[in-house]
Amino acid sequence: MEIFGLEVVEILGRLLLGLAIGFCIGLTGVGGGVLVLPALTLLLRMNAVMAVGTASLYSFLTKGSATWHHAKEKNIDWMLSMWFLAGALPVNLIVACWIARQGANEEVAQALKTFITGMIFFCIAVMIFNLVRQVRTHKTVGAKSRLSDHIAKKPVLRRILGVLLGGVVGALIGATSIGGGVLIIPMLMIFFGLETRRTIGSSIFIAVVLTLITSLSYFFGENSMDAVTAMVMASGSLVGVPFGVKLSVKMPWKTLQIIVISIILFVAVTMLFGRGGH
Repeated sequence: MEIFGLEVVEILGRLLLGLAIGFCIGLTGVGGGVLVLPALTLLLRMNAVMAVGTASLYSFLTKGSATWHHAKEKNIDWMLSMWFLAGALPVNLIVACWIARQGANEEVAQALKTFITGMIFFCIAVMIFNLVRQVRTHKTVGAKSRLSDHIAKKPVLRRILGVLLGGVVGALIGATSIGGGVLIIPMLMIFFGLETRRTIGSSIFIAVVLTLITSLSYFFGENSMDAVTAMVMASGSLVGVPFGVKLSVKMPWKTLQIIVISIILFVAVTMLFGRGGH
C-alpha cells in the first residue's frame, strides 16, 4: 500500500527518524541541516543535491512555529535581522538556484557531499571555540564581548558587518542548508552581543527566511527535493521536540554543549567514512 508514493513502512521509518532528530533538536537547540543531511544521505540514500533541498524544507517547516513564538515574545532584533538578510537573500538565491539545477549531475552531487562534510567539521570547530570562550570568561550565550561593544559604537560598521556576514550565511545555507543555528548564533553573540533570548530568536527568524527561499529554489530544480519525506519527518519532529526540551531543562549548560558537539562529531565522522548518496 502506497501513500504519496511511499510504502507504509517507509512512512513509519521517516516518522521515527524525524522523531529522533526532533528529540535532539529539543535537547540541544541544534539540528536542522547538520543532523538531517547525514540521515538523508546515509540512511535514505539520497544524493547530496536532493538531500539539501529536502533538509531545507524540513528546517523551514520545523522552525516556522518557533519564529512565530519568538516574534510574539519580542525576542527578535528586527533591524539587525534585516541587515543580515539584505546580504544573505541575494547570495542565497543565486547559490541555491544554481545547485538546484545540478540535481541530475552526479559529479556535482559528490562534490557537494564532500563540501557538506567539511562544513559540518567547521561547525564543530566553531562550537568548540565558543564553548572554550564561554567557559574561560564565565559567559553564557548572548553575553557581550569587547568586540561587540566596540562594534556597537559604530553603527555604519555594524550594518556593513551584518550585510557581509549575512552574505556568508546565505551562501552556506543555499549550498548546504547548514548554518541556521550553528553559525548565526555565534555571529550574533561575538560580533553583536545580543542577549540570549534575542540571539536565539533572531537566528531562528533569519534561518526560517533563508530556508524558505532555499526550499523554493530546490523545489523548482531537477530532482532536487523530496517534499513528502521532508513533511513526514517534520511531523515526527513535532512529537520529538517536546521530549528533548523537557530533558534539557534538567541538564547543566556545559553538559548540553558537550552532547551537542559529540552528536555532530559522530554524524560528521559517519559522513566522512560512509558511502551514502547514490
